[in-house]
Amino acid sequence: MEGVIGVYSKEDAARKALYTLYGVQHRGQESAGVSAAGDHSLRTWKGKGLVSNVFDERYRSFTHPDDYIVIGCASGEDANNLELPPIEFSSGRYDFSIALDGNVPEKGARPDEEVLGRLIEEKLARSEDIESALAQTMKGLADSYYSLVMAVLDKETGRSELVAARDRYGIRPLYIAHNVDDLFIASESAPIDVLEGLGFAFDTRRDFVPGAIIRWDGEGLSETQVLEPKQAHCVFEWVYFGRPDSVIEGRTVHSVRKRLGHALVETHSLRKLYDLTQGRKGEMVLIPVPDSGRSVCTGVSETLGVASDEGVIKNAYLGRTYIIDDPNFRKIASDLKHNIIRETVRGKKVVITDDSIVRGTVSESIAQNLLMAGAAEVDFLVSFGPIFYPCLSDRKDKTLAASRYKGKSLTEVGDLVASNLPSINNVRYNSPENVVEAIGLPRDHLCIQCMSGEKPFEEK
Repeated sequence: MEGVIGVYSKEDAARKALYTLYGVQHRGQESAGVSAAGDHSLRTWKGKGLVSNVFDERYRSFTHPDDYIVIGCASGEDANNLELPPIEFSSGRYDFSIALDGNVPEKGARPDEEVLGRLIEEKLARSEDIESALAQTMKGLADSYYSLVMAVLDKETGRSELVAARDRYGIRPLYIAHNVDDLFIASESAPIDVLEGLGFAFDTRRDFVPGAIIRWDGEGLSETQVLEPKQAHCVFEWVYFGRPDSVIEGRTVHSVRKRLGHALVETHSLRKLYDLTQGRKGEMVLIPVPDSGRSVCTGVSETLGVASDEGVIKNAYLGRTYIIDDPNFRKIASDLKHNIIRETVRGKKVVITDDSIVRGTVSESIAQNLLMAGAAEVDFLVSFGPIFYPCLSDRKDKTLAASRYKGKSLTEVGDLVASNLPSINNVRYNSPENVVEAIGLPRDHLCIQCMSGEKPFEEK
């Protein structure tokens, strides 16, 4: 997963791009990079680590006042084994750099940017126009998904332009905002909100249409619909990936997560399960796993009529643990990332809200730490459904906690998963139907493949 950004501005594009890049940091903590372009120039700066680590004082000497295009990304890919994005290419008339969030399958361990860039280079050998080459490439990517930004230098004219595209399914989000002079592109809407808070004004703000290409060269916006949209937006964007203050396809992430909390209470009759009479309320404490569990916790609290509290504190300087493959290191990373407020949980039945259980390693680690801190027992309320299938990406995860229990009822799956996590008493999931209803988009506009096995690339 990556957070991508693109900026076209005649005034201080590098600074504006850096502000925007900070806004997508949550989507990747392994590396960060930008490519800056102006007249007769295209240069790339990137490195391992957070945006604040990579873009130190030396960034000022890298950028140039005449740069008017900057693309960039915060990447969650393994920075040790792959070339860091953005990646530059050169083919005939054009030099270009690519950053993307998505998955472009092909044999060999290469970054998605490199795979896509080589395909565009092949098309440029038969076409003199960058948009035509990109459009032809998009038409040949039947089983790929991507939200991409490109800085393109036309060596014949010496001018640069910003190009962006989104696959026809819109699996990964992409958002645009512009006025007469400036164009901003970001993976999510929240960075645009922040820019407006800093005094930037936009005439237009909207989601990027799936299957489209956008070009901006200072003469205004050019948009071409290359492929008919077949929306299959990833539901995990609302459940986990997205910032709670982002609005994705018209649905505020925080509000969706609250509705997921409401659904958990009603689906599993939690008032009855926890016997919330006045005398027994003090025996239980409701707490979230930060950060994506917080909005869910608010929803559960609202519906149950029970106040929530803080009990698990996250170290914000450690990255996301679910992308770590090694289970032992994943547990260590979770222990380093989460600490318990003992006073909150001591002697209590802890009911904890979280976004999902993928393998169960992190959930079990948190529960162990809660018990060590004095909790009497631990239940997990999971805003997502049971994950039965690996994601569409090329990671083939064989250790999914729920994968063996396909065909069981929602309660049975939760009980079976809990039986394999010794520190957890009960697990209660939402159903795929609850997730779809909470988002509020038609089911055939959403990808729920990890829960249902329905692949969005197949005809519905």
